[in-house]
Amino acid sequence: MFGVLVALGIARLISALAFFATTREPVRVYWVHGAWILFILLLYLHLWWSLWDLRAVESWNYFKYLFLLVGPAALYLATSLLIPNTDRETDFDSHEYYLRVHRKFFITLAVATAWGMLLYPVFMGQPDPVLEWLLLFLALVVVLAVTRNEKAHAGLTIAAWALFLTWVISFGMQHGT
Repeated sequence: MFGVLVALGIARLISALAFFATTREPVRVYWVHGAWILFILLLYLHLWWSLWDLRAVESWNYFKYLFLLVGPAALYLATSLLIPNTDRETDFDSHEYYLRVHRKFFITLAVATAWGMLLYPVFMGQPDPVLEWLLLFLALVVVLAVTRNEKAHAGLTIAAWALFLTWVISFGMQHGT
């Protein structure tokens, strides 16, 4: 089920990119919105990569299984909020759409991040080795959820990318981190 949720999210993102590429109507893409679409795609790939080691967990129960599904479900919900349901006959303004949904999107992303902070303790019985990074990202998305300041959104989007790329270079080359 975990894999299905991840696959659905990736498929939703790719179909949105195909829509933007093939629509006949003008699409005004706000770079911050586009940056978060690509960020979420990489987050799905990271989620799959980092949870690969869970296949070695021997002690499973139904509550752990349900808990495992919370993160991918929250990430899929965030994806659905970020990607509009539009048809090819309508004009689409990415900037306007992003400003309308950003609060719900970032609150949902905060839920997924909080889930990520609890994942390691629940399945491995010890604190997450990258807890500080997750706390920093959580703080970043909470600020993005509460502010409407476009310069803050631009700056914090760049900061989120820098944090993620630094983390991948520093820790993300191994399974389970």
